[in-house]
Amino acid sequence: MPFSSWCLPALVFLGFGPVMFAQAPNPTPLPDAPQAATPAPSGKPLKARPEQTPADAAEALRISRLPLINGVSYDQPSTHDLTIYYVHDTYGLNGQAGTAVRALYSEIRGKPEQWGTDFPGFAQRFASAEGVTAINGTVRYGMEVVFHEDLRYLPCVHCSWKHKIENALLAEVTARHGEDGRRFFTLTPTISDFSGPIIAHSLWYPNGFDPFAGVVATRVVAVTRVGIHLGQEYLVERRHKREPR
Repeated sequence: MPFSSWCLPALVFLGFGPVMFAQAPNPTPLPDAPQAATPAPSGKPLKARPEQTPADAAEALRISRLPLINGVSYDQPSTHDLTIYYVHDTYGLNGQAGTAVRALYSEIRGKPEQWGTDFPGFAQRFASAEGVTAINGTVRYGMEVVFHEDLRYLPCVHCSWKHKIENALLAEVTARHGEDGRRFFTLTPTISDFSGPIIAHSLWYPNGFDPFAGVVATRVVAVTRVGIHLGQEYLVERRHKREPR
């Protein structure tokens, strides 16, 4: 066979053969065309992201416009929100922690002496401290609703330790008001902290009616609340991650 008769077809095959047998690239989908879920590295397909409803979009827009208080969005609480916070703060972990600390402190000091230092004595001290916690929380909640104050404790996320201490101390003499959550001076926390110890030393303490002793005992309540606030500062810090800027 002459060279020209087989050389030309061979060159054509070598030049265009790989192109003919190569896999065609996937067409680029249109912007409005639905795309299949990209398989995960493990081989399992990823779940498609659910579409955002108009209600979700409106709520996201509302949250984005909220003012920032202590590094998080501030949403002015409703009466229902204050009620839920009252139950959690008074009868939940924070309230029971403060009750236990005050009962242990009284047990160590052996006060009042009439209750002794055995288990029944500690049970009486714990029940008394529980009553003080319930009275303080109820008075705080009632004044909060009547005067339209926000006494919820808002930890300072990603703040320095100085600002955290300042925030914990100011919570005992201030409240927040309005949609912007501005802080202002109020006597509500002080009155609520005094109410429980004074009532306790006036009604069920074995020493009899002694409201002045309740005034003195208020210092333990205030110190305990500040300590719990500081604990919240660092516990909440662990639950928040700094968002990339």
